[in-house]
Amino acid sequence: MPKNSPPPMCPKCSMPMRFVRLKTGGRKFSCVDCDVTGLLKLPEVTQLLTGELSHPG
Repeated sequence: MPKNSPPPMCPKCSMPMRFVRLKTGGRKFSCVDCDVTGLLKLPEVTQLLTGELSHPG
């Protein structure tokens, strides 16, 4: 079974890039530090806040 290759490094800050979801339904690699305008716009944070603030049940 082949191993996954490591993610590409950001050309600006040299940190590993991550897959992000696009509004069109696709995915692409993006640097969290350089390409995200605000931490609250991260998909993981949005999902966490939505899950935490929604009515349980």
